[in-house]
Amino acid sequence: MIKPSKKVIIERCTEISRDTRKDIIPVEMLLTIFLNDRPLSNISCLPDGEIELVIGYLVNNGYIKSHNEVNLLRLCEKQIKNRQLLSMSVMVETDNKTGPDNETLTDKIKFISPGCGSFDDIILSKINQSGKIKKPEVSHELLHTETILGLAGKTLKSQDLKNKFGGLHSAALFDWNGNCIKTYEDIGRHNCIDKISGFMATRKISPDSKLVFTTGRISLDIVFKIYMMKIPVIISNSSITHSAIFLAKKTQITAIGYARGGRFNIYSHPSRIKNIQTSK
Repeated sequence: MIKPSKKVIIERCTEISRDTRKDIIPVEMLLTIFLNDRPLSNISCLPDGEIELVIGYLVNNGYIKSHNEVNLLRLCEKQIKNRQLLSMSVMVETDNKTGPDNETLTDKIKFISPGCGSFDDIILSKINQSGKIKKPEVSHELLHTETILGLAGKTLKSQDLKNKFGGLHSAALFDWNGNCIKTYEDIGRHNCIDKISGFMATRKISPDSKLVFTTGRISLDIVFKIYMMKIPVIISNSSITHSAIFLAKKTQITAIGYARGGRFNIYSHPSRIKNIQTSK
């Protein structure tokens, strides 16, 4: 089992001192996904929640429609300690041997760094098919501003690994009343979303009246993952890109940014939020 953190020796410096001490830092692992014996992606991630990450990645990128299509999922720890590089392979077998589009499953493996998300040709082709995107089912209940304002604090408390050694993003799945269902952490913000997706898929959790709070920036690929998960609301304590707002409006997803310090900004479909105080 690859642990999510390691102890290292560092030198801590100030203006008047310099001393040697131990520090705990997050581990970065290369996770290689093989789909039906074909290399699909190399994901740089935290060694935690690997199964949920793989299932969520396959669902959110359109390679499978549900967890039920997976016949076999096998983790193979390599732990190749070449210059401290750790790696793991995941073998996934499904009924569909060609994937959703035979041309998109090539033998050229993709690398997904922790700094940016995956945006496969499958996703781009769906977005480019203007008017053909199926809008996710959304709850007709209104979401209270008080609930939104409390999410950042609840997410912070549930970040077990980040509270121990820092350096991680997190994403939390909440119900409409602000109850935290599950939190996942990773070095990549998009990996956290995929882990939530995999958690919902493997536990058969309905997306109705659910929302996701993320500590990472809301970008175009993040909104598309939320759309694939059929989640009606995505909230971040960070920023959002212009393209993400465009896709959120198109797919009827409520996108909220800068949810921190007693305030937040609504960038799409504000009618889903209750008790908004407007100013002239």
